[in-house]
Amino acid sequence: MSDFVKKITQNSRFERTAVPRWRAPLCFSVEGLPENENAFVVQRLTEIASRAGAPLQNKGCAKSSSNFHVVFTLNARQVAKDWYAHHRDMFETNTDGPSQISRFVDPSPAPAVRVWHAATLFASDGTPFVVVDPADPVESVPHTDDIWSMLTTRGTIGLNYAVVIIDGTKTNGAGLAPLADYAAMAGLAELDLGAQLGEDPTILKLFSESASARPVGLTSRDQSFLSALYHADQSTRNLRAQIAHTMAQNSSP
Repeated sequence: MSDFVKKITQNSRFERTAVPRWRAPLCFSVEGLPENENAFVVQRLTEIASRAGAPLQNKGCAKSSSNFHVVFTLNARQVAKDWYAHHRDMFETNTDGPSQISRFVDPSPAPAVRVWHAATLFASDGTPFVVVDPADPVESVPHTDDIWSMLTTRGTIGLNYAVVIIDGTKTNGAGLAPLADYAAMAGLAELDLGAQLGEDPTILKLFSESASARPVGLTSRDQSFLSALYHADQSTRNLRAQIAHTMAQNSSP
């Protein structure tokens, strides 16, 4: 479990000891498919988030206040460029530099799924230190040498916005349900989607396995990881070890 957790969480854009999870209540929006299929993906995302223990916006969740967007498209590069153009402040306040934005807007090689998260500092009770528009947050995450002491005394880094772009030309025949599950896994945590996962059973191998071998949905390991992440004490210095320990306990007979 420890190796799995390290591999999928090693490339966070945020503070290196953190494994950011959602602190803002989730409000899902899905577009690019027929309306009934969009609704199916929203329902699946909601169910996965609820099982994991992620906060959900139960009242007042409307498209105008959505903060977790999934976009299905046949032109992912153009969609990514449009998101950056329309939300430039949000992107530029949540990055260490233009190279991170380039890897979202114009990555090479282009992946089947590209993800951008925004995050900010939240107090221990889940309230943000700075109030931002949940549909277009621009509060930046500090990148300082003493961020750890600030987090342990003031709060934690929390995700508060995500856009997940799924390139329909690169999904290799994957069905809608596993694509929805992949979007959930990729959006509910800041993960390294390019990690070499070997024999690990995970939805993150959806595009690297043959059609006969790829997962049909979230695996038990994926679900265990999400649950452990959302029930972990994020103030601990050994967060990854805590997540792995919880996963191992949950998988014991």
